[in-house]
Amino acid sequence: SDRLLPRGGGSDNAAKVEHRPNISKNVEDNGTASIATSIFNLANNVAGAGLLTLAAGKATGVSGWIPSIAICCSLAYASSSTFILIGKGCEITGEKSFKGLWSKAFGESTAYVVDSIVFIQCFLSSTIYIGLLGDIFSALLKGRASAAPSLFGVSATSRAGVIVLIATSVLFPLNLIKDLSALAFTSILGLCAVMYTVMFMVYRALDGSYNTGAVGTVGRFIADKVIDPAPSFDLSSMWNVDLRSLVLVSNFGLAFIAHYNAPTYYREMKKESPASFPRMVRTAYAILAVIYVTTMCAGYATFGDTAKGNILLNYHPNDA
Repeated sequence: SDRLLPRGGGSDNAAKVEHRPNISKNVEDNGTASIATSIFNLANNVAGAGLLTLAAGKATGVSGWIPSIAICCSLAYASSSTFILIGKGCEITGEKSFKGLWSKAFGESTAYVVDSIVFIQCFLSSTIYIGLLGDIFSALLKGRASAAPSLFGVSATSRAGVIVLIATSVLFPLNLIKDLSALAFTSILGLCAVMYTVMFMVYRALDGSYNTGAVGTVGRFIADKVIDPAPSFDLSSMWNVDLRSLVLVSNFGLAFIAHYNAPTYYREMKKESPASFPRMVRTAYAILAVIYVTTMCAGYATFGDTAKGNILLNYHPNDA
């Protein structure tokens, strides 16, 4: 906005116009989503299949318990800070998208750069997640492989078959939807599924079903020796951290990403004060940090150094 500020200079004390960015000019663009709703939506957007890889990241990186938790908290803070910065950019410029922000900062001629980056990031993330979905559903359908149809020699219940089926019949149609408000109910179901997975992992870490016999009795899912290799904790430590810990850093970096949607969250949130958006983001990422630390610790406490990239594949086939 333009503010009229008095300037000294003789008896006429003329007022000159000083141009300053108005950081709250978009009253008409102020969204309708409450802070609580925005926290829920952001936590639901970020939390997903990425949490299933965290125990394996700790195992592969041979990271101690304390450094692993510190890495999670540090990246949660860093991710929330960069998310807030994107919202701040939208606030200052009045833009509503990454392309608009880039155009303001570097010019419209190179706006394709940020669009390309967002596309590549989303494409690669989707590739990782659809691989995890293939692992999960092919394992669930393993017992029905003999009765499943096949296409070009690939069974519909195999990992490849499940990936193709989900990509063509579910993910591709979803990507064509322009208004995602119709998916609000399924988002709630998704968050419920995430919380069920976390609680299940914590329960199994505490009930002794996967005890190897080193302490106490052998767990019921270990006794039949179906799980191979059995859980091992030879490399477990409290403080170890080295270059291998970058594996866990990478896992958390992926698990905390939702920044491509930051302009949308800023635009749709009702901002009662300049602190509303930062407060919402910090709260959502604090919740995510608790969920991720809990999942990582529960998975590693159950399977130790043998934790797989998809922790659900470690569990006994008859465990439900």
